[in-house]
Amino acid sequence: MELLLLILSTLLILTLVCHFFYLNKQNGPEKLPLPPGHVSWPFKYFETLDYLKKAKTDAIHEFIAERVHKYKNSKCFKTYHIGQKMVFLTSAEGNKFLFSNDYKLVRSWWPDTFLKVLENAGDEITIEDVTRARKQFLSFFNEPDALARHVAITDQVVQDHFRRYWDGCNEVRVYPLARKLTFDVSFRLLADIRDREILDESLPLMVQVVRAFFALPINFPGTTFNRAIKSSRKLRKIFVDIIKERRSELLEKKNLDERNDILSRILVENYKEGKDVDDVFLAKNLVALLSAAFDNPSATITSIMKNLADLPEISEKVRKEQIEIAKSKAPGEPMSMKDIKKMTYSMSVISESLRLEPPASGTFREAIEDFNYEGFRIPKGWKVHWSIHATNRNPEYFPSPETFDPSRFERNDPIVPYSYVPFGGGQHICPGKDYAKLQILLFMHHAVRKFKWEKVNPDEQMIRDPDLSPAKGLPVRLCPYACDNELA
Repeated sequence: MELLLLILSTLLILTLVCHFFYLNKQNGPEKLPLPPGHVSWPFKYFETLDYLKKAKTDAIHEFIAERVHKYKNSKCFKTYHIGQKMVFLTSAEGNKFLFSNDYKLVRSWWPDTFLKVLENAGDEITIEDVTRARKQFLSFFNEPDALARHVAITDQVVQDHFRRYWDGCNEVRVYPLARKLTFDVSFRLLADIRDREILDESLPLMVQVVRAFFALPINFPGTTFNRAIKSSRKLRKIFVDIIKERRSELLEKKNLDERNDILSRILVENYKEGKDVDDVFLAKNLVALLSAAFDNPSATITSIMKNLADLPEISEKVRKEQIEIAKSKAPGEPMSMKDIKKMTYSMSVISESLRLEPPASGTFREAIEDFNYEGFRIPKGWKVHWSIHATNRNPEYFPSPETFDPSRFERNDPIVPYSYVPFGGGQHICPGKDYAKLQILLFMHHAVRKFKWEKVNPDEQMIRDPDLSPAKGLPVRLCPYACDNELA
């Protein structure tokens, strides 16, 4: 009798266990519905056209908000974007979910054109290779005093830029000059290049490269993609020549240890460790880093110049802050981290510009397995997009979202975590974010003390094609101040 009870009990337990696993399988990601939205023909083309139309007027947030409303406040939706079936996440919780699942459920992904333009080598190098090399390069700037070492260097580049291109001018186009400045700063920090001829030759090539990151991959003479590949080759050749010259200096013991640029420090470290790094591999990664480093800060500088022209009361508060900092300096005394930390209101202006007019729309991930998000199945291989526009102009996170209000970053009201992520998050957070802020702050420090300005085209706004830029380059009329202490 006891044996019979034992057998029956065992069978019951086995039955329950099997039933449990069966239910789990039935309720797994493979049995869940896909997110709401359209990815099939012909709707996918209408989705793409609607996105591009709204991007042209910097209204991607409307594209997202319309679908959130249409799908009854869904935390995600599917659409067809840059030639891919893609899931947009639409909340701060979605951002947190994605950032915390890097290399667990998702991995970094970029369009094929991105690698093909930068590498021009087919399958020779992967996203993981680029990411790994990028971390190696930028680890040098993550040292405790790294940013402080570059304050005076960056300030010198900014001052030289104003003397060369702004002083004595009645009118300038802000966007092309901002790109020239951030390119000069980036090239200086990456490879300590000061030669004007090299800088002026390289900038138009880099502009061609970044223009093609989201272009149609049509490699035919005259296309954007073809021009970008040719420009990338030329840039790579310029960098290879720089690397060879720097190696020669190293062998001649010309004190490369004293240089603070990434290239010199990598060469010194590898030399000391007896390692040899291929020149072309280094050059490819320097081109990739340069493309990331210069473009977004220039768009933010332009956005700030536009907003300060439109809002003179905010411009004056920035100017007063910067005048006080300038007064505290002895003549000729270089800028320091102590000065940068005093620029609190100016930093709030930058933060608000990044909220209203972020230079990039976000980044992409690829699902490495089927997973469940908010009751929907995200299939393996599908792309996932965290879009900064989903939260930045959402009144749930930012009251009066269309108002330019730097004070929202000064109040004690906490910002909802992951609702404001201008530099991304997780393992792919922008490693150069502090250097971007540094050069923008130093630009503001000199611009507001030197000039008052007004837009030549009062109604000019920022557009996306595909990245942020002013519709007409933002020409402004300059009115120089007689001295730093002169207030408007």
